[in-house]
Amino acid sequence: MTVNVILEGTLKEGERENFTGICTEAFKVTRAFDGCQTIELIYNTESPNNWIFNEVWDTKEHYEKYLQFRTEDGTIDAIASLCVDAPSIRIFDIIST
Repeated sequence: MTVNVILEGTLKEGERENFTGICTEAFKVTRAFDGCQTIELIYNTESPNNWIFNEVWDTKEHYEKYLQFRTEDGTIDAIASLCVDAPSIRIFDIIST
């Protein structure tokens, strides 16, 4: 079943430009990863350091393989180091209506 993954975090002050650059490069690999349909970086207009990744994956298993890859290659730790707290991850089933 297709899933929507929402990763959310809050950047430390002054890290937005660095974070955007990391995402720009990392998303090239993400978009080519098996099962990825789309990924976007979105900033909160009311709180500029608050961000989400809005992702759509073919299945939860595809996303879990990707998350393992990003954990092993150090990307997750790099992102976490720019944030106030550890980012949250929520996975939702997409239902055709």
